[in-house]
Amino acid sequence: MLEPLLRPASVAVVGASRTPGKVGHAVVANLIGCGFAGAIYPVNPEAEEILELPCFPALAEIREPVDLCVIAVPPGGVEAAVEEALAAHVRAIVVLTAGFKEIDEEGAALEARIARLCQSRKVPMMGPNCLGLINAHHKMNATFAPQMPPEGKISVISQSGALCVAILDSSASAGLGLATTVSLGNKADLDEVDFLQALAADPDTEVIVGYLESIDNGEEF
Repeated sequence: MLEPLLRPASVAVVGASRTPGKVGHAVVANLIGCGFAGAIYPVNPEAEEILELPCFPALAEIREPVDLCVIAVPPGGVEAAVEEALAAHVRAIVVLTAGFKEIDEEGAALEARIARLCQSRKVPMMGPNCLGLINAHHKMNATFAPQMPPEGKISVISQSGALCVAILDSSASAGLGLATTVSLGNKADLDEVDFLQALAADPDTEVIVGYLESIDNGEEF
């Protein structure tokens, strides 16, 4: 179920930016910099090119299948971006944007709506309010973190994006290899159980490390 998320053949970045320092710029730069072998599609209606890649005004303009859609637009544009991604038949979604249930009731309602949209189409969604994810063996860094870890057999699931960054920094400096690093965020759809199941079946993972601030379904966990 999570193959398009963990090992996508193509990644679209909605909210891709030409401006260094912005999240949408960092994600595109990281995908290029880590040597991702699949197609990378920046999406921004105001740019023709980002980091020497052709930029698309909308997901509907991409004429090839998109496995993973990473959304990095302001909160007010997330619902429309999710609807656009579903209409384009993407196979998995990551919402990096913050400003949902961790902020107020209005944000919680918005978060619930986008989760229902994805669940109604059976498209897995990670986030919102997350760092993204890295699969070192797949050479994919779909985050805005500056470090790409070396390949290893340890996978990390963290509800804290800041802890993910600290682990990635330590991994790079110590030469400690990682397999997959997942920032759960608000867990509007996918949660720790989904990733435990997926990583337990992952041939590149021998150890799973989790940092959890809440467990939504204790019995299933």
